[in-house]
Amino acid sequence: MTTLSVALHAPGFVVRLFNSDEASLASMAMVINRGGTLYHRIADRKPPVVPFLYAAVFRLTGTTDIRYVRFAAAVALGLTASLLTVEAFRRTGSRRAGLGCGVLFLFAVTAFFPDDSQAAGFEIFMLLPMTATVVLAARRRYLGAGVALAIACLCKQTAVTTALPAGWLCWQNGGRAALGRFGAGAVAPIAVTAAFFGPAPFLLWTVTGTGGYLALQGSAGGALSRAVGMTAALAGLEISSVVLVAIALRRRSAEVDLWLWLAGGAVAVTAGLRFFGHYYLQLLPPAALIAAPVLAAAPAVGRRLALGGVALPAAVCAGVGLVPTGDSASVPYRPLATAVRRVTDRDDTVFVWGNVPEIYCLSGREPATRFIHTGFLTGNSGGRPNGRGGSKEAMPGAWTMLAADLRAKLPDLVVDTTGGDIRQSEYYPMSSTWLWPLVQRNYRLVETLDGVRFYILNRVTA
Repeated sequence: MTTLSVALHAPGFVVRLFNSDEASLASMAMVINRGGTLYHRIADRKPPVVPFLYAAVFRLTGTTDIRYVRFAAAVALGLTASLLTVEAFRRTGSRRAGLGCGVLFLFAVTAFFPDDSQAAGFEIFMLLPMTATVVLAARRRYLGAGVALAIACLCKQTAVTTALPAGWLCWQNGGRAALGRFGAGAVAPIAVTAAFFGPAPFLLWTVTGTGGYLALQGSAGGALSRAVGMTAALAGLEISSVVLVAIALRRRSAEVDLWLWLAGGAVAVTAGLRFFGHYYLQLLPPAALIAAPVLAAAPAVGRRLALGGVALPAAVCAGVGLVPTGDSASVPYRPLATAVRRVTDRDDTVFVWGNVPEIYCLSGREPATRFIHTGFLTGNSGGRPNGRGGSKEAMPGAWTMLAADLRAKLPDLVVDTTGGDIRQSEYYPMSSTWLWPLVQRNYRLVETLDGVRFYILNRVTA
């Protein structure tokens, strides 16, 4: 399964960047490897496992090339498929169902938009411990299931919905005692992690500070339209899995825990009403387990049609992944990063006003503040109507934290992307904030590229 997974993710070993999440993770890993503390020196609204995994890969390879992390992601997906294969065989007693489950899962993951499936994102790494949670609970290893759930949640918060099927299995097979062991296994690793990073900053960046991100901006109709469009598009790419799951539902052939798992994943998809493609990846492990027995029981012609129906979109999507699309094609982050390197030294720090973390990771320059992008300050984020973000969507206390960072040390370079119209930056001009007088006093304009302005620190006045 691992070999197939690596082959299906070959485009990821060619393309440098797929999305801003990878750039954010790479930038955080760079800071971590230089001695910075997560949630203090650098932060994102995410748990710590994936940033530290990036940092570990960078340290092992001696480079910041994300393609090595993508290889690790492909291996993780291969292990997830292997786990699903073994579990499907255990549940059905059919080797055909087991093999079909693993293959169906890997094709289904690849049959997504390349920005979602080929990138080494949070969800990709979350799938393995999330799957292990249900598998261990089904085998009555309740403490281990809880630990696996904690690891999954420390990859991404939405894995918490996996507690629904795992908790059901614990209750059905072991009652309150099993639930207690499961809960202890889940709580202890998260509590230790919070204590390590500091409970207050850990909770702020992973739980209490996410309210603005989850809040609805714009009309409910707009969110519904986005939900219908994205769901329909992905259902078309995953048509074989959708049909097989529908047949299983009609036949009532799948266990309750699998339907609870799928339902929990659907709840996770709706979080924040953004409906990004990678959110839907959480649905694929339970869908594969539900679909596998139906696939195995189908006549040979039906099996070939079903596998072809998911293999063909997977091949097409993988092929598209070789060509830059979306932000990878429209955002000039390479020239911008080159300009940063040209006007700074290796140990200089940079503050980018806007949402372009690619500048940090590709330039190799450390962020001057804890904010990987300024959406935490402005409320600007993806999946929302242009310019609708505001103080309610910003990270609580963000401007105070920024002021503290700047008092400690001014950036050597300020990059203002307002004029570049990149990721809604034109709606949040730096000139409308208290940062602008500070820049005017202490910096001078040294370069303009595609509307993006570069201000270097006046060393005499710093």
